[in-house]
Amino acid sequence: KRIQQSLRKLAAFGTRHTMSETESETRGIGAARRWIKAELERCGAQAGGRLQVAFDSHVTPVSARISKPNEIVNVVATLPGTQPASKDRIYVVSGHYDSRNTDVMDASGDAPGANDDASGTAAVMELACTMARHEFDATLVFMTVAAEEQGLLGARHWAEQAFQNKLD
Repeated sequence: KRIQQSLRKLAAFGTRHTMSETESETRGIGAARRWIKAELERCGAQAGGRLQVAFDSHVTPVSARISKPNEIVNVVATLPGTQPASKDRIYVVSGHYDSRNTDVMDASGDAPGANDDASGTAAVMELACTMARHEFDATLVFMTVAAEEQGLLGARHWAEQAFQNKLD
């Protein structure tokens, strides 16, 4: 039931195009990411506060599917592992919360994206909320990434940062 409610809420933002509205509270990718973050923070608090929720953002330059430099923002919820020998092992569950209509460059037209990929985002959110009530040896990361429709930009950024942090 909660997955269906989340899916409907995500579709109700009208569009979640990577270059869509970021200031509105009711439409566009900005409203969607703030809602996702707030929901993950809410369920994390209800589960005892171990779920760490944050934005992971970077600015991407102009490219074939990005018409102007654009801030790409992932919503990342981390459930730290509890075993010293295993906590550095990371398992990632992700879905992308951006959407698009037929024209990949149309940042203002409706693109509710219920199947692509509000359904995946809703599943990731539900997993995070459910699993935050439990302890795991390894670290679990629940990500809703942006700019998948523009070439996996959000996921790539997070993976590059994770790899760099492992080297440091």
